[in-house]
Amino acid sequence: MKVKKSIWCFMYVILSACLFLSCNGKKEQQEKETEKNITDFDGTEKAKITEEPKITGDSKIEENITEVKFEVLENYVEKNIPSVYEQASEKEHYCSVILNKNKEIEYYTLAKEEDGLYAWKYTLDESGDNDLGAWRRDEALWLKALINKVGYRQVTVCLGEDSNYYAWYNDDETQFHIVRQDNDSYMEIQGLELRKTDFRQIAVLENGNIVSADMGKECFVYRQEDGSLLTSFRCGWYESLGVNGNQIYITGQNGSDIQHYNAERQVFENSIVTGVDKSIRLFFSEDDIYLCCPKGIYRTKESGNEFQEILNAGTYHFAGENVTLLKFFVRDDTFYIVYGEDGGSIKKYAPAGADDKIDNYLTIYSLQNNDVILDMISEFQSNYPDTKIIYETGEGAEGSVTAADHIRALNARILAGNGPDVLVLDGLPAESYIEKGILSDLMSALAERKQDLLPTILSAYTTEEKIYMLPLRFTVPVFATSGQSSEMYSSLEALVKYSEENGGVIEGGYSYSDFFEMLYYNYRPEIILENKMVSRENLEVFLKQTKRLFESEELDTEDYQSIYLRGSFREIDFLNEEADLILVNVSGGYELISLPSIVKYRKGEIIGNNKVFFPKTLLGVNSLSQKKDLAYLFFKFAISDEIQKRHVWFSGYPIDIKVLDEYAKLDLSHNTTGSGENGEIIIPYFTKEESAQMIQIAKEVHTPFTVDASIWQIIESESLGYLREEKSLEECVDAIVSRVQLYLYEQ
Repeated sequence: MKVKKSIWCFMYVILSACLFLSCNGKKEQQEKETEKNITDFDGTEKAKITEEPKITGDSKIEENITEVKFEVLENYVEKNIPSVYEQASEKEHYCSVILNKNKEIEYYTLAKEEDGLYAWKYTLDESGDNDLGAWRRDEALWLKALINKVGYRQVTVCLGEDSNYYAWYNDDETQFHIVRQDNDSYMEIQGLELRKTDFRQIAVLENGNIVSADMGKECFVYRQEDGSLLTSFRCGWYESLGVNGNQIYITGQNGSDIQHYNAERQVFENSIVTGVDKSIRLFFSEDDIYLCCPKGIYRTKESGNEFQEILNAGTYHFAGENVTLLKFFVRDDTFYIVYGEDGGSIKKYAPAGADDKIDNYLTIYSLQNNDVILDMISEFQSNYPDTKIIYETGEGAEGSVTAADHIRALNARILAGNGPDVLVLDGLPAESYIEKGILSDLMSALAERKQDLLPTILSAYTTEEKIYMLPLRFTVPVFATSGQSSEMYSSLEALVKYSEENGGVIEGGYSYSDFFEMLYYNYRPEIILENKMVSRENLEVFLKQTKRLFESEELDTEDYQSIYLRGSFREIDFLNEEADLILVNVSGGYELISLPSIVKYRKGEIIGNNKVFFPKTLLGVNSLSQKKDLAYLFFKFAISDEIQKRHVWFSGYPIDIKVLDEYAKLDLSHNTTGSGENGEIIIPYFTKEESAQMIQIAKEVHTPFTVDASIWQIIESESLGYLREEKSLEECVDAIVSRVQLYLYEQ
C-alpha cells in the first residue's frame, strides 16, 4: 500500500461545504502552492514574485509598546437578526454582507427569476423601536448591469477604503474580474494578472490599490490604474485579510500572529500575537483592531503587540468547532457576526437590557464540546429569552484526567441529586444509566413529532414502548468500492486476506490511531459479553487481524489528524488505482461532495455497512432533575422541525423524514474539483439521483453503534502499543481485560 503523497486539508472540505450553502455554487478547486510564481489562466508563467515586499524608508519596528488593558465584557446576550429571506423571493440566495459608511449592514442577494437575473440590496435599519431592526429592500442596479456575465451566479461585493463599492466574480469561462461601481453601472479593473484560484479574498486600500490574498498563502498588492503588480508577501489563511486605510493585516504563515504591512511606506510594522489557532475575522474601528474566532472576541490597538480577549465565546453560536464565520462587524459596544449557516444568517451580541430578564436556568452536560448543542442553545435562548442555559463539558480539565474520571464525577453528582438536567449521552454509559433509572422516558415528549421522525431510528431506541434516549443526528458508515465483490470486505478476516493478496487495498494517509478507530467502528469485535465479562479470545483475534492489516497496508507511523469519524476522506491513491477501497463515514447531505463521482470513476459503488449507523448528539433527560418540564421543553425543541432542518457542519443526518427528503433533492453537479496526483482529473459533485441513493441508504439503517468513551479510551491506548510493536500481544490483552473489567464493575 502506497501512503498518500499529499494530505487533504480538512479546512478545504469545510470551506467547500460552506460555499454550497452560503454562496450557492462556487466551484471548489484543490490548488497547490506555486512557489512564488504568478500564472495566467492558461497556466503560463507571467511574473516572478519576491519572497518579501520591497522595503523602503524607515523600517524600524517600535519596541517597548505599552499595552492597553480593555474591559472584559460580561452579561452579553445573543439575538437573531431577522432573515432577509423572510421578505425575499424563493430564488434569492446569499451574495455578500458589508458595513457601509454609515455603519449600516448591507446584505446582498442574487436571484434568477423568470424574466432574468436580479441583484438586491437589503439595508438593516435599527433606528426604530425594534432592537433587532428591519430590512429595507432595494434593487442593486449597478450589479444588475454585470450579473448576466457572472459564472455560477455568484458575485462578492466589498466597500473599499477609498469609499468606492467593488465586486468580483468568475465569468462562465472561469475568468476572474474585479469591477468598481460607477453610478448605476460599473467599470472593470483592467490588466490584473491574478493567480488562478477559487479561494481568494479581495480588499481595496485608501489609495485605490487592490489587495488579493489567496489559498496559495500569498498576499499580492496591485496598482488599480493599470493592474500591475506592486509587491507580494507570504501569509497565512487568506480569509483573515483585513485592511484599514493603507494598512494590510493578515495572519502569518504560522497562524499565531497578525502581520501588519504598511502599504503606504512599503514596510512591515510590528506583528500582533493573536493567542489563538482558529480561523479569524478582523474589524477596524479608528485605532482599535477587533478579532473574532470560535474562542471569543479580542481587541488591541493598532500599535499593540498582543490581542486581549474581551468576550469569551462561551455558549454563543460562534463557539462551534465547525461554524463558518463569514463576516464580523463592530458598532460601539455591539458585535455582529455573519454565519454561513442558514444561507447567511446574522446574530447580534449586545449588553443585556432591562427586558433581558432571566427567570429559568437549565443545565446541559456532554463529555465533549458539541456543535449541535451549541447551535441549539443559541436558537433556544432566542426563542425563550427568559431561560439561561448552562452548558458543561468534560473538556478543559487540567492534568491527566481520563473519560472514566469525568464519568465518575458526573455519576456522583447525578446520584447526589445535583446533576445536569439534560444529558448528551455520546460516550457516556447510557445502558447503565437506563438500568439504574437515571434516564426519564421521553415517549410523552415525542408524541406530537413521532410520525415525522425516522421510524428505524425510533425503533432502535424503543424498549418496552419506552424511549430513554434519542440521537438528534446520525452518520452512516459506507464502503466506497472499485467494483469488487462485497465478500472481499464483509469481515475483518476477509479484508485482511484481500489486502495481503493485493499488497494493500485501502486509501492511505491515516495515522495508526485513526486507522485503528476506523477498523473498530466498521468491524466491531464482541469484546464485552452479555454477562459483562471481557472476552479475552475475541480481543486477541481482533488485535491479531488488525496487526496483519496494518502490516499489509504499510501504514505510516506519522500522526495525521483524525479524519474518519469527522466524515472526511482521501481519494488520491484510489483515483490513481493504487488503492481499491475507501471507508467513509458520511456525515450529512452536503458532505457527500464528490464521493459518488469518485466511485463512478473507478466503476464501483457506495454500499452501507450492514445498516449500521453512528448516533450523534444522543439526548436524555435526568430523571432526578428538579426542572424536568424545562428539560422536556428543550428536548421537544431539539426534535422540532425548526431545529432538525438546521445544518450543522459534519454533525450527521437529521432524524426528520421531511428534511432527509429535501436532502434527496440536492444537486451540486455544477460544482467540480480537480483531483488525482496533480489535480488533472476533474470530478463533479453529486447529482440529485446520487443524493437520493445516499439518503435511501441512510433511511434504511437500524443498528446503532454506540461507544462508551472510557472503554474505547482503554482499548485504543493499550492496543497501539502492540500495533507499534512496543509491547507483546499478551501484555496488551492483559492490560485491556484488567482495566475494562474494573471499569465495568464500577458501573
